[in-house]
This record gives sequence, C-alpha cells and structure tokens, in this order.
Amino acid sequence: MLEVVFSDSTKGSMKIAKNYDEKSMHGGAIGYIGKKPSKAESKKHFEVVLKKHFEGQAIGGDSQDAVYIGFALDIGDISGEFDGTERQNVFQKVWGRFGFDDNKQEQFFYNQRKDMEKLLSAATNGTPIRIWQSNTPYSTCGFYFICNVLRNIDCEISVVSLPEYKQISENEIVSYSDWGQIEPGKFYQFLPLERQLSQSEKRMFSNRWCDLVRENAPLRAVVNGKLISVPEDYYDFIITKNIPDDDFLMARLIGEIMGNYELGVSDSWYALRIDKMIEENKLIIVENKDMSHPYGKVLKKVMV
Repeated sequence: MLEVVFSDSTKGSMKIAKNYDEKSMHGGAIGYIGKKPSKAESKKHFEVVLKKHFEGQAIGGDSQDAVYIGFALDIGDISGEFDGTERQNVFQKVWGRFGFDDNKQEQFFYNQRKDMEKLLSAATNGTPIRIWQSNTPYSTCGFYFICNVLRNIDCEISVVSLPEYKQISENEIVSYSDWGQIEPGKFYQFLPLERQLSQSEKRMFSNRWCDLVRENAPLRAVVNGKLISVPEDYYDFIITKNIPDDDFLMARLIGEIMGNYELGVSDSWYALRIDKMIEENKLIIVENKDMSHPYGKVLKKVMV
C-alpha cells in the first residue's frame, strides 16, 4: 500500500505511522514550572502524557511507502509541469524569505520527482494507492492533480477524507482542518473512513483539475465545499479585519489569523499579502524589530 499525502511534515508523520511502535516512542524528558512535583505526582503525570500522546497503533506496511505529491498547488501558476519552471518560481515566491538557496530548492524538487516516480510505479505495477485528503485548498488541489496524473492508468485507489471533527468522549470533541494535526500513532483511527475511488470519480476530479489549469488563476480556494479559482486578494479581508489600530508585530498577526481561521492557508501566503499591503501604503513599517525573523517587522495601519 502506497500512502499519498500533500505536505512534507505529513509525509514524515505517515512514515512513522506505517510501523508505529508505542514503546519506542516512550522516553525523553518532561519539564515543569514552579515547585518540583513528588515522585508519585511525576509518575502519574508521566503516565497521562504517555497515554495522551504516544498511545497508538501502526497502519501497517513499509515506512518507505509514503509519498508527498504536489507542492502548494493552490498557489500560483499550474500551467506547466509539477516540477517545472513555473512551480519553482512559486517555490521562490512562497519560501524565498526563509533563505532557501538553489541547492535546497533543487533537492526539494528532486524529492518531488522521486515521489512522483514512486507513485507512477505503484500505479502501473498494481500496488494499491491510498490518498489521505483533507478539505484544505492545497490538499484538494493535490487530490485532483493525482486523479489527472492517474487518469489513464487502471489502478486501485482509495481515499481517506479527514473529518471536520471527531468525538473523543461523551464530553470532548476535537476539530480538524489538516492531516498535519494528527499524531503518527493516531492515523489508524481514521482507517474505517477509507473508501474506494471509482473510475468515474477519478475522471470527474481529473476534469475539474483540467478546468483549473485552463483558468490558471493566481490562487485556488475551497468555497462552500467546492474548489474554485479565486483572485490573488481573496483572503485579504481576513487580514484587514484582524489588523489592530496600534502597532503590531507581523508574526503575531499571522499567528492570530492562522489560529482563528483554520483554512489551510500557509503563513507564507499571508505574509506575501501583508507585504503587498505595505507596498500599497496600506501598512507602514514602524521598525524591523528582528532582522533574523522573516516576520519580524513591527507594522502600523495607515489611517485614512
């Protein structure tokens, strides 16, 4: 079984989930604030932490059978190849501020190509493919993209769709927006949601991807459950709504937005739009408080 995910961090979690061993995860140190607890209290706390964070099961298979396909396909030009010039330009646009050099970028797209080769090999050789999809724009784009890549290959595909929430107990519900929120030992809990993807569904999603490629908008978003092309400033109203009247740190604003609106939009995209607002004199830079941090500027809204 080849597991397909749509982010690098989720790929790392999935590799662990394939042969998760609860015992091997036990260990490390636990810190405390204030008075040091007694041995009995420490033991009880440690047991609670272990149960909450490390209790789990493996989903089975080889840890190498996990691939990450499609870099941020909700953003930018999708008219070319998945690893072509257009996508590499998007990579620079989105992650350039983090200091990725040419070697790191090439390594990233080399890994993308290797994962694509592994996907195509699995599809043509009869290895079942399981896609872990969420309702985030980048994941939905990735899912449609894969349906298009595998359109003319007769292969077994199943999908596990992340639910909006999961009831943990009678009094506790946990909400989700992205597979990156799931701990490796907990992926097995979602296996009952797995369903087979029919050939007609694969063609339908492939057609939708082809429509999006023809439109080739600067951005794609999930609106009322449907993935559509949207203008570049689509999320700007969220940023504007949350800008305080006083001076504010760019990093804090982005953090608050991501905490309040779990839309699957990356912090770097919000940063790009904030940069655009600075360029348009809607915001001014009060101070470069932390030159080493990509979001270290102190900003202020321009009062009209």
